[in-house]
Amino acid sequence: MRKINVGIIGGAGYGGSELIKLLLFHPKVNLVFVTSRRHGGRRVSEVNRFLTESTDLRFVEPDISAFPGDTDLVFFATPHGVSMTMVPALLKALPDVRIIDLSGDFRLRDPHMWSRFYKKEHAAPDLLGTFAYGLSELNREAVGGARYIANPGCFATSVLFAIYPLFSMNAVIRDVSIVSVTGSSGSGELPKDVTHHPVRAVNFKSYKILEHQHLPEIKQFLNDSFASGDYELGMVPQSGPFVRGIYTTAVLYNEALSGDGLERGLHELYARERFIRIVEGSPEIAHVRGTNYVEVSCCCRGGFAVSMSAIDNLVRGASGQAVQNMNIMYGFDEAEGLGFPGMRP
Repeated sequence: MRKINVGIIGGAGYGGSELIKLLLFHPKVNLVFVTSRRHGGRRVSEVNRFLTESTDLRFVEPDISAFPGDTDLVFFATPHGVSMTMVPALLKALPDVRIIDLSGDFRLRDPHMWSRFYKKEHAAPDLLGTFAYGLSELNREAVGGARYIANPGCFATSVLFAIYPLFSMNAVIRDVSIVSVTGSSGSGELPKDVTHHPVRAVNFKSYKILEHQHLPEIKQFLNDSFASGDYELGMVPQSGPFVRGIYTTAVLYNEALSGDGLERGLHELYARERFIRIVEGSPEIAHVRGTNYVEVSCCCRGGFAVSMSAIDNLVRGASGQAVQNMNIMYGFDEAEGLGFPGMRP
């Protein structure tokens, strides 16, 4: 099979630069263009010095009419609200192109729910529902048959890997309490008053309490998987004093649960998955940093069940999962270009 020709729209941010790196070294990909409004004309390696000697590509303007006609797949690594304005024009210009969108624009099917959480009207509501939800291991069949994929949010990825086993065991009676702590890279490369790393490096706080925009996609996927909406999720996102990673702790009470049963359910679900590591004790962000791996573990005592996960928000929570979805979509080895095991320390 020939290499596929791939482009990236919005390649200058943290997630975009991580995606460039992964695709440059993917054996079945030709990376043919990367766009940036801010850096049009500049060398990719000039903006991302860690890619020096890895590519001669230059950033180009996001002019759809100038994209190569033989482009097979386009990744959107853009902020929320961009891809929904560009996808209709892209499909008109390149009707056979496949799309993987790393933003939140096409994760939800309900345009009213989307507007409620993203604070604007959706520009392409007729396309909602045409994108498969790209939680790779837990939605593999849909991803494999899709032309368009909505990559899950970073929080949603971490949370779903932690709580999905609880739902698969019918352990959820009414509610699950969730705390997810994220690193500063999740706020993007441009500093903001409340998310800039110096502000949070010696700080710890919660934000978007019980109303984060990833919450409805989590509930939508659970409802699709288990055909029941008779539960409540209480999610508290928190800003941690580190750069990469998301750590999720989910807690529920069910006096019928046992530690052995919970452990068995975790292994039945994840033991054969290449990128999911079931660990004793606590997952650790340090062991998945820079990788596509997920660490998960669980604990149950006195009726309280705790399920935990750790991911790298830029790789597993964004670009790495996008590449894994591309591999599934094209029938490549699922781990192609993603096998890096991590670092120590």
